Amino acid sequence: MKKSILKVALATSLAFIMPSVSNAQLGDILKSAAGTAVQQATGNSTITNVVTTLLGTSNVTEKSIVGTWTYQEPCIAAESSNVLTKTAAAAAVSKAQSELSNALTKAGIKAGTLKITFEEGGKATILLGKKKVAATYKLDGSDLHLTLTKIKKTIKMNCKLSSGKLQLAMKSDKLLTLVNTISSTAAAASTSLATLNTLLKNVDGLYVGLQFTK
Repeated sequence: MKKSILKVALATSLAFIMPSVSNAQLGDILKSAAGTAVQQATGNSTITNVVTTLLGTSNVTEKSIVGTWTYQEPCIAAESSNVLTKTAAAAAVSKAQSELSNALTKAGIKAGTLKITFEEGGKATILLGKKKVAATYKLDGSDLHLTLTKIKKTIKMNCKLSSGKLQLAMKSDKLLTLVNTISSTAAAASTSLATLNTLLKNVDGLYVGLQFTK
């Protein structure tokens, strides 16, 4: 009986508190919860430096992403903070942390080296160093479908805009396809990418994220 009363009291309190919390503040709360969950599950505080974001749920419009975005850093994104409390997910993140960084570095993807331009009408261009790759894109809510013209493959990404940053998160096998297409040194990154894919492909709710700024 006491437990039921406490649950009702908690629900009532949240009903009054939540309306005063902005979307940005709520995002920070969830972000903090995600990092804390991994830290508790693994006992490794450095993992919170990688798992610092959740997938986007808000609709993204063409107008909001048109322009040139420059890559800044990678991340491992989760569908929800609950995903990170699972032992398998936490263990995968722990091992994937170094593989993600190694793979991108070997492929030449570092802060400032990768740019993606979205044009009005659904055209896109990816530039990594001197290599340019043509693409098209289509938005569907918070999903971005990026089709690489040369190989005629479409990569589904979760698209999230927050505080001037664009996050494109995808399953690890999709990252493998993307890197192999845009990088002239993808072969050097193949081992790390394959390891990353093995670690994350069977863990529901974890995605590899690339973060950009204009």
